[in-house]
Amino acid sequence: MFKRIAVHIDKDPACEGRVATAMALAQTYTAHIVGIYVQDPPYNYAYGEAVIPSAILEVQQQQIADERHKCSQEFCHLTASAGLGKSWIAVEGLREEELALQARCSDLLILSQADLQTHRSSIEPYQLESVVMTAGRPVLVVPYEGKLTQPVERVLICWDRGRESARAIADAAPFLSRAKEIAVLTVDEAPAAAPRIRNTMHGLDDYLRAHGYVEAKPVSSSSKGIGIGNAILNTASDCGADLIVMGLYGHSRAREWMLGGASREMLESMTVPVLFSH
Repeated sequence: MFKRIAVHIDKDPACEGRVATAMALAQTYTAHIVGIYVQDPPYNYAYGEAVIPSAILEVQQQQIADERHKCSQEFCHLTASAGLGKSWIAVEGLREEELALQARCSDLLILSQADLQTHRSSIEPYQLESVVMTAGRPVLVVPYEGKLTQPVERVLICWDRGRESARAIADAAPFLSRAKEIAVLTVDEAPAAAPRIRNTMHGLDDYLRAHGYVEAKPVSSSSKGIGIGNAILNTASDCGADLIVMGLYGHSRAREWMLGGASREMLESMTVPVLFSH
């Protein structure tokens, strides 16, 4: 079960939705809420051996302190009615590194989708990808204009028999244990693979049944002309899914993450919350 839920706190418009999601889940699982605020390192105005003027440094530090205090107050205000344990953590550093580090001491980290339209997000797409890939914990990403406050009753699992999708199913156990409907989606499976798919689904059925989950409904889709990400989202809409569960795929290049097409499409175009695992 989720007993310690971390949520990213910042001044962006999507923060309220993240906190509402954290509170709803915390009440469902009687969990402790951890607000994580990450302050970017102070901008260095100096060049070479030059020293930052003390007056500029003082103004900068006061602005940082004021912003941190406002975010702390907003977190306390939004969680005041939860009636559950909560704590506040404020750190300074690279956002993607600190969020991943703090997530490792929680059961779940809640982030918002990066807003590519208005660019008012507090997190950039590459930072979001990096956190999911390095945290070692499941990350629930909510659409930047959405939240997850209703009980999760219908779950769509993205299944390709790979390591990441298997890990995602295990990480989603608290959701799956309470779900009333579970659909298992395979995309672009060749007809010749049908016997192997049935055997694999039988194995997955056995796993889900052993954990006491409701019987899963297998569904399939084609990505032809629309892409895998859209195929997943279309199926989620058809199933009325409250939550999508999927593994995130990628490989490193310097300090950035190059993701597979489906992973990137989902992060850019999600319409319902997605539980990502890696």
